[in-house]
Amino acid sequence: MSQIKLITHPDYLVLIPPTNCRVLSSAVLNGGLCDVGSFLNLKVDKEISMPLLAPEETLSNKATELALPQPTTAMMTAASMKSLGHSIENSQGLSVECWVTSGLSNVRRVGDIADEKSSPGTINIWLYVNQPLSDAAMAEALIMLTESKVTAVHDAGILSPISNLLASGTGTDSHAVFSPYGNRAFDYCGKHTLLGELIGRVVIKACSSSLNKSMNDKSYVFATPSLSK
Repeated sequence: MSQIKLITHPDYLVLIPPTNCRVLSSAVLNGGLCDVGSFLNLKVDKEISMPLLAPEETLSNKATELALPQPTTAMMTAASMKSLGHSIENSQGLSVECWVTSGLSNVRRVGDIADEKSSPGTINIWLYVNQPLSDAAMAEALIMLTESKVTAVHDAGILSPISNLLASGTGTDSHAVFSPYGNRAFDYCGKHTLLGELIGRVVIKACSSSLNKSMNDKSYVFATPSLSK
């Protein structure tokens, strides 16, 4: 059973942990390494080219309107909340949970030629570990999360429109790892650890589920069999 309260709405998604957590993220609002009481994923109109407010202000105002526990770490996306993918794994006292929303109109391969023109498509990911993580372990978990996302995108055979090679994500992805406070923290969560195994599995499952939902809504370019091997 999930320890995280999930609130879904056509215009947003909210995650509320049982107590404040430590988070490491690339979020627009309260990104970096900080304390957090809730998470917000806000859907924005992809047709609006010039927001009236700065993104941070828009997200902060919405968190206040929803009376979310503070501080709130928040992201933006033009993706449908119907694209939500979710997975949870439990083993030996560890519980690892992942939520993903995805839009694929802005897919890119890392290293593609930079371009200023972008469509509002984003893969936003939240990863929860029920045990405390050291700063180094949080960084490693974020690496594991990203590797897992790339694996899911590759497995889906999605091509970058810039290089026509397998994409690795979108140009505006945002990710977060969070865990509770505690004196005894995990220092490692790489591929040789049980925690790393669980992280890889839940992120791939949640990403694959979300990507499949997104691809059912629109037509995307897929890799040829030779490229996807």
